[in-house]
Amino acid sequence: MFVTEATHRQRRPAVRIVKPSLLDPCLRGDPWIDRCYLPNCLVVHLNNQPVALLAGTPLDQSSLNQLMFRMRHRFPRQWAAA
Repeated sequence: MFVTEATHRQRRPAVRIVKPSLLDPCLRGDPWIDRCYLPNCLVVHLNNQPVALLAGTPLDQSSLNQLMFRMRHRFPRQWAAA
């Protein structure tokens, strides 16, 4: 039996590309927000690597870091027993 290239392509499993969330508790590392060298610019870091740029002032930096910490370390929702 000969396997053609078309049937070989059909049998290959599809790989799903998923963008990880910074809020995922399984994500290793601790994200934080730091100041950028540009004015009114903040940088989101994960494992000492810059991930994203945000527009914001130095006053926003501390509040966004607190918000990110609370969102990552919150308790999961408790479902009421029926």
